[in-house]
Amino acid sequence: MAVWSVIVAAARTRDRFAVTDWRGDGWRVWILSCLGFTVLFVGLSVYMHAFAWSAGLDATSPEFSVYWRSLLLIELVGVTVGTFAWWTWLVRSGRALPATVAFDEEVRRIMVVWGLLGATCVVLYFMASFFVSGDAAWHQTAVRDTAFTPPHIVMFYCAFPLGITMTVGTYLYGVTRLPRVYSMNAGFPWSFFLLIGASVTEMLQVAVNEWGHSLWIAEEVFAAPLHWPFVIYVWLAAGTFAVWLETLIRVLSIEKQIADQRTQAPQA
Repeated sequence: MAVWSVIVAAARTRDRFAVTDWRGDGWRVWILSCLGFTVLFVGLSVYMHAFAWSAGLDATSPEFSVYWRSLLLIELVGVTVGTFAWWTWLVRSGRALPATVAFDEEVRRIMVVWGLLGATCVVLYFMASFFVSGDAAWHQTAVRDTAFTPPHIVMFYCAFPLGITMTVGTYLYGVTRLPRVYSMNAGFPWSFFLLIGASVTEMLQVAVNEWGHSLWIAEEVFAAPLHWPFVIYVWLAAGTFAVWLETLIRVLSIEKQIADQRTQAPQA
């Protein structure tokens, strides 16, 4: 297609990787971020399996403080500092960028958004499927002596907050670097309203869930009424497809504009 040939030629002219190359920005963001989150979550899972039963059954024990309260503190500080540092960089660097960009640069940024969406999906999968299943299995076999159980420390204070980090960060990247798709003058996009709402709703539901399990239904049954609101998260997470489709529409629009320019160009 015309848009890809223009992008590749322009990128190679500037002695850089084309956005369609495996080492281009879009692929690099997707591969590195997905790999990084996978390593993080698998590492936390291995840690939980190694020390949950030996040091995580009694929240008042010294071993619990060493292995789990220290991990909780590391997660809270690391996620908070990393999140606000990234968001601040996105906003400040985005303000310095020119209002209009060439087609190849715009498509490169769209591919970065797709890479961030892929990483967001990895985070949402681990937080809402992998760790949730492990948490339910834990509370069906171990005593819930505190809200700070080993699965909760991994899930509620690392994986869930990272869902908000990625959804809001992806929006900030889009609104500061893709003004033709996410203009501030056009208002807040419904696609990101759904996507960000999914991660925020999931985090808020955690508090309601813990309150209910402490005072109402102690049994950790998947079909318990306390878990019904979690279904809303799945519906809202469909905003991922909305973001992808509206950016894809912009790519197709660029393709048409390039084709029209070639058609209208004077013949030699």
